[in-house]
Amino acid sequence: MHIHSLGASGGLEPQQGTSAFYLPPHTLIDAGTGASRLSDTALSSLSSILITHAHLDHIASLPLLIDTQFEALVEQERTLNVYALPEVLDVLKAHIFNGHVWPDFTRLPSADTPVVRLVPIHLWQPFALPADAGITLHATAFPVTHGVPTCGYCISDGTSQMAVSGDTGLSETTIASLNRLGALDRLVIECAFSNHLDHLAEIAHHLTPQRLATLLDGLDTLPKALWITHLKPKQRERIATELRQYLPPTLNWVLPS
Repeated sequence: MHIHSLGASGGLEPQQGTSAFYLPPHTLIDAGTGASRLSDTALSSLSSILITHAHLDHIASLPLLIDTQFEALVEQERTLNVYALPEVLDVLKAHIFNGHVWPDFTRLPSADTPVVRLVPIHLWQPFALPADAGITLHATAFPVTHGVPTCGYCISDGTSQMAVSGDTGLSETTIASLNRLGALDRLVIECAFSNHLDHLAEIAHHLTPQRLATLLDGLDTLPKALWITHLKPKQRERIATELRQYLPPTLNWVLPS
């Protein structure tokens, strides 16, 4: 099972976009500005988008992505499935696909044959995603703490599993969720602020290097690989330095671009 980081930034910067992770050939987890890096071929194969929460840095490319693919979706009689918690779908429907901010693609070209289907998912209830070569991916949404309705996603292909936490603060909920998932081949988790902004991280339900180290210390089993994302651009170097200070020296971690 392969995953590609299309964007892992916590803000606007020229080097990379915001949260978007691609599981070729059919699945995207979050649709931040990094999703603009999808090739035409990848776009034409995309069928599933999993949204962790409705904050703009995680959905910014979603309306334009759908618009770009509209004609092809109609011609091929394909539907793009957008999966999220019911509360998140309500936000998308009310504030994005409302006919004012953006067209309501759940009713275009018609209500009977829309190009987009908003699919409600529920915590700890696995659902199947299409994959190639006879492999079926199973996704499971799990709870995290971020101040707004938010979930992470665990993806399994039957032999390995990985998790994308979405945005989360340090909380017993997130720790309990990750422990419930068990051994992970890869964990994608955020670290938005440096330690000197600990008070802001607590208010905004984000992580710092120290908070991330505490969270990891609460896990029964550390992941084989750790991708640390969502760094605020102006704090990137400071956060990276602090991560080297606080994380276990044997932990295999990277800052994906």
